[in-house]
Amino acid sequence: MLASLTVLPPAATSPPAPRAAPGHVGLWDADFGPGLEAADCGRWRLDDGFCTANDWRNGVELGTRFRASRVVSVVGVRVYRVDPATVTGSLWDSLGNRIATGTFAPTTRKGWQDLVFAQPVTISPGQTYIASYHTPATKYAFQYDFFDRAVTRGPITALRATDSAPNGVHCYDVAPCTSPTDGFRSSSYWVTPLWQNASDPTAPTPTTPTPTPPAAAAPVVNASAPSAGATRVSRTVAIKVTFSTKIRAATLTRASVRLHRKGKAARVPTRMSYDAKRARLTLKPKSRLRPGTTYRVVVTSKVRDTLGNALDQDPDKPGIQKASWTFRTR
Repeated sequence: MLASLTVLPPAATSPPAPRAAPGHVGLWDADFGPGLEAADCGRWRLDDGFCTANDWRNGVELGTRFRASRVVSVVGVRVYRVDPATVTGSLWDSLGNRIATGTFAPTTRKGWQDLVFAQPVTISPGQTYIASYHTPATKYAFQYDFFDRAVTRGPITALRATDSAPNGVHCYDVAPCTSPTDGFRSSSYWVTPLWQNASDPTAPTPTTPTPTPPAAAAPVVNASAPSAGATRVSRTVAIKVTFSTKIRAATLTRASVRLHRKGKAARVPTRMSYDAKRARLTLKPKSRLRPGTTYRVVVTSKVRDTLGNALDQDPDKPGIQKASWTFRTR
């Protein structure tokens, strides 16, 4: 199986911000990084593997909609911060009532930071909640299309985005007391509730959720030619990508499968053909590749199998991991 993008930890520019106790868990750990590329960020910039927006408005509330499968004690909020301003975190119920809030410790450090509420909040299974934070300078980290499917860790599930119920959610140009409800491109804004680890003796006694059938395995890229790290590759190479299962051909597009010169956002023009019997995609560059040049192939989660499952190159990691590898021409 091909490796996914290298995860880059946030670079420390000042002492680390306060973190929650070891018994507290979020959808993403405090050393998680999505390893994105410039091409993933649209018109915004890439910074330490995170897409970072700065759209010069009067502030924005950014959040993640989630549910619990059992009674859970939510103790706070974890966010990936890029704004050194005073930032507040909140927990909202399904009616838009703010049921907990607090202010993050001041920091000039980009990276994950935890806010622990003065009192934990017990939430009920099956109800929808929002964990959010308000940044007054409208600077924030994001990833497009992250919530094309649900993300589960332990008892908490961040919900799949739909037209009627988006995720992640935001609300522009407001004071930090308005529940975020709008969505854009199923984007994650890297905000997660923090909850008590079940092994923590202070955690509520869990109830047993109704068993659900195991989900079908997500498709992955399990072979490529040229292979990852290959050198002296022909400048007229036809790149072959073999999937673990049959893929919905309509999802194989210029947006979902890309070829780049390494470090460049622009796509290399290619022609695509798909062999459904072999679950194999062929990318043929429209012109000869440059000599002695490193190229990167990127296969995103926009690629889906015939059952509708999104590609996830490393299911053991939180979130949806794209497939990405490089080769070098002779």
